[in-house]
This record gives sequence, structure tokens and C-alpha cells, in this order.
Amino acid sequence: MDNHLPIIVIELVLVFGGVLLFGWWQLRDVKRDQEAAAAAKRAAAAGTQGVASQPESPTLPPAEKARSDE
Repeated sequence: MDNHLPIIVIELVLVFGGVLLFGWWQLRDVKRDQEAAAAAKRAAAAGTQGVASQPESPTLPPAEKARSDE
């Protein structure tokens, strides 16, 4: 049993280290996704406010626009 102790300890360190690394990586991805969603939400909110505050400019239908260019 004493001969196998170093291998058992190394295996435990590798397994738990891998689990901790995987958990950290997943939490990092979740944080990035949350930040991206928050940025998209802010951009959408800013975009709708900007459009609503700008007055609409009158546009001519394509046929009338062609006549006015002549």
C-alpha cells in the first residue's frame, strides 16, 4: 500500500485540479455571456431611445424621387 501512495496522491491532485479548472472555466464563460447580454441590452435600449428622439425625415417614393432629380 505504501508503494502506491505517491501515485494515488498524484492522481487525486490531477483529478481535483481538473475539476477546479473546469469549474473556473465555466464560471468565466458565464460571466462573459452575462456581460455580453448586458452590453447588448444597453445597446438596444440606447438604440431605441435614439430612434425615438430623432424626428422622421420625409422620404419620397422612388418614382417621385426620380422625377425630382431630372
